[in-house]
Order: sequence, then structure tokens, then C-alpha cells
Amino acid sequence: MVALSFVDQGPVSAETSPVQSLHRSVALAQLADDLGYTRYWVAEHHGVRNMTIAAPEILIAHLADRTSRVRLGSGGMMLPNHSPLHVAEQFRTLEALYPGRIDLGVGRSTGTGDAPTHDALLRTPDALDRFDEHLRQLLAVGGRADLPADDPYRGLIASPAAVPLPPVFLLGASIRSSQLAARAGLGYGFLCVYQDPAIAIRALRCYREAFVPTAEADRPTAILAVRVWVGEDDEHAAALAAPERLATLDYLTGNPRPLQPIEQALARRLTRAQLATRDTLDLRGDVTGSTDRVAARLAELVEASGADEIMAISNIHDPEDRRNSLRRLASAVLR
Repeated sequence: MVALSFVDQGPVSAETSPVQSLHRSVALAQLADDLGYTRYWVAEHHGVRNMTIAAPEILIAHLADRTSRVRLGSGGMMLPNHSPLHVAEQFRTLEALYPGRIDLGVGRSTGTGDAPTHDALLRTPDALDRFDEHLRQLLAVGGRADLPADDPYRGLIASPAAVPLPPVFLLGASIRSSQLAARAGLGYGFLCVYQDPAIAIRALRCYREAFVPTAEADRPTAILAVRVWVGEDDEHAAALAAPERLATLDYLTGNPRPLQPIEQALARRLTRAQLATRDTLDLRGDVTGSTDRVAARLAELVEASGADEIMAISNIHDPEDRRNSLRRLASAVLR
């Protein structure tokens, strides 16, 4: 049976303010814990009005203290924003406090779409281009890789030194990122959002075939991350998805706002710019429908990609609707 996990982006809506969203993550993580989800990861976004989680390392500790079984992790830490040594120390500390329950997912972006925030976050102007180097440094100070003699990180050790670095996952959306994860012997999560699922299928297959075992990971862990909305029926699921899809169009056309109620989202007339933008978005990676429809589609994707795990992203306006979608998803995948 495929494993099921969840990524929390901390959706903000008329029903859930930024502060409330952070607190509601606790209840959602506890529900995932009870339902049998394997992982509950939290994202890193900055300057995105309808997403509130910007400091995953802090929220992970808060959630780990209030759950008992589910693995907590970052989906992900955006490495261009952070010192590799500091990230390794943060997650070794989390591993020391919650042994066997922490994951470290790392990504190559800054977690924002606007230029001023992007520039403010970058640790160095060339951080995006040096991602491979910084990933090696992160692994090295955590005791999982070696560095060239001239690397400034060579010889550094992340504290607390006696604690292993938790499992590391590279997050990406390309064949290149799958190859990097495979060569490094890392777990890999493919974000299949706004692109053809065929690319995800190829990337995950490539990752499994090229995986190089290490002392820490003797076999690959391939995760397929998709947006999922599970409704009482197909029509209800499409309605649940409407606020998030509208918020995306608002953001991309320069008018970002929190998630609107379903009725307002369905009634809104799109501007000409939004209509043009909507026509460019590839939604084939989204999984939307009744429990049976979602179960069938996810089974198809798992069979085609060889994924070990489905990781759901599900931003919904109403918190109770979101919890119910999480329950239906567990029923679809874990039954």
C-alpha cells in the first residue's frame, strides 16, 4: 500500500487569519496523526498573502510536541535563504528533541514570487546558482558527505554533533533535480503542480533507476506531491478547489488576497487578465473529485510513476471543509 502524507502551506482565508492558521495547523497535524498519515510537512513561503508559514523549523517543533506518531518535516527549507550549517544545526536539534520523527526537505527556490522579497531573502546574490554546492555543504556538516580540501565548510560539524542528521529529501520539479537526488542518495519529492504529470512520472522513474545507496539510505524514497481536493462528490470537490484556484489567478495578476468563501469564488467574474492567465495554467496534475474518483486517479499515478508515497497539498477556505477533505483522502488511499 502506498504511503500518504500532507504538506501544510498555512492557508489564510476569511475564516482563518494568519495567526489562526498557525494554530489550526496543530489540530490538522493531530488529525493526520490519528488518520495514519506518514508525514506532515510544513512549507516555507514569504510575502504570499494567502499562505502564512514562513518559519518551518519553528512550527515543526511546535507540532512535534503536540503529536505522537506522524513524522514532521519541512516541505521545504529553501536553502538559498539559509546557511547550510544553520539548517543542519536546526534539524539536528529537532532530531535530538524528537528522535526518529523529523524529516529535512530542502528546495532550491526562495519561496516567494515578488522581486523585492526574493532579493531580501537570498543569502548571497548567486545562491540559486550555487544550490548544488550548498546542498553538499549541508550534508557534509551533518556527517553525510565529504568536501574538497579547499571548501570553506570542510572540517565544520553541525551541533549537536552526536545526533544524526534526519533523513534528507530533495524537493524539485524536473528531471535534473531527480538526478541530483539520486546521485546524492537522498529521498526525492516531485511537486507536480502546473505541469503535465508525464514529467513527474519520468522524473520519479529516473530517480529510482539512478539512485545510489548510502549508509543512511539503502533504497530510494520517491514522493509524488500533488494538489488534492476530495469532496462529497465531484461537484463538491470542484467547489472546494475554487477559492485556491482563484487566489492563484489573483496572485499571478498582481492582486493577491486571502482565500475567499466558496460562494464568492464561484460567483466572481474573472478579469481579462485572469482569463488569459487561467488559459496558460496546466491543471492536469491536480486531483479533484469524490473519494472513489480520487482513489482511482492516485492509483493510476502511483502505478505509472512508481511513487512510494503520495503527498497532498490541499488549501481550502473553510477549516472544517479542509479537515473533512483530509479524512476523505485517508479513506481513498489508506482503505
